[in-house]
Amino acid sequence: MPFWESAADKSRREAHEATRRALERGQIPYRARHRLEKQRQQNDRFFTSTLTSNEHLLTREAGYEPIGLVMGTAFYKVSFWGYFNSYRSFTGELTSLSQAQLAARELAIARLQKEAMLLGAHGVIGVRLQMGGYNWSARTVEFTAIGTAIRIPNRDPDPQPFTSDLSGQEFWQLHQAGYYPRGLVLGICSYYIHTDWNTRNMTRGGFWGRGSSQNQEITQYTQGFQLARHLATERLTADVRKQSGEGVIGMHIDMGIEDIEYEVNNTTYHDLLAHFVAMGTAIVCDPLPVPSERKSPLLYYDLANGKVSQLNVSKPTKP
Repeated sequence: MPFWESAADKSRREAHEATRRALERGQIPYRARHRLEKQRQQNDRFFTSTLTSNEHLLTREAGYEPIGLVMGTAFYKVSFWGYFNSYRSFTGELTSLSQAQLAARELAIARLQKEAMLLGAHGVIGVRLQMGGYNWSARTVEFTAIGTAIRIPNRDPDPQPFTSDLSGQEFWQLHQAGYYPRGLVLGICSYYIHTDWNTRNMTRGGFWGRGSSQNQEITQYTQGFQLARHLATERLTADVRKQSGEGVIGMHIDMGIEDIEYEVNNTTYHDLLAHFVAMGTAIVCDPLPVPSERKSPLLYYDLANGKVSQLNVSKPTKP
């Protein structure tokens, strides 16, 4: 320790170095681990969560317990070849860009899962992935996963807590029906569409304006976007099978198109970059369903639309 370094500065430096080493191993930050271990040791009823008031009340009715807000974050640098410097001269997937987006999301979710393990959770519900904003000039992507860790009484924790984007109400209904989440599944594709001569003439009107007066499909763009969707969905399906899931629920799609403008010989051209992300929760039949003692249906009031809904807790008869 340098002679000018105070005890407080030394403590901060050592904590910073411990965090850096933990992140290099794919672990969670040192201070986060210390805080979660302390929370678990206290063994009280204090908790933080992303649950709404209705969802929190429903957890008490259903018998499972929210134990803490958990989070995972990852900044990821895209390789030089994944960055479409100005433009590309071919149509096809930017595999390095797709892989970087997938790796950043998976790393954020894995760290969220590790925080849940430190709390002794059975799983995490209500997981939301937040994108921090792309900075393609710096070739970086950043994702943060946030959710609520829960504990289920009279059930042994799994080695790996499940992750899901199910709300508190959705998880409760699923569990009562005899199913259990396996984990979040993802499929991602970034696909570059280099505008060919025919498409360029179609979108710019062609020679002497020919083609601009007709409504017609831009087939090259449609085909490129469909291929991006196909690759993303195919990867999501492979992820479901990898987790031994019987299917996927709550699937939602994020997609976007970027306009890539560039100049060649003082002429401006436009290409497209399609991003397609598919995400959902893989589920399986639950061999240890929790029996419900509720005899009457549970009613809840949705403040968003002012409607009263009924949750039926009876389990379907299986063939």
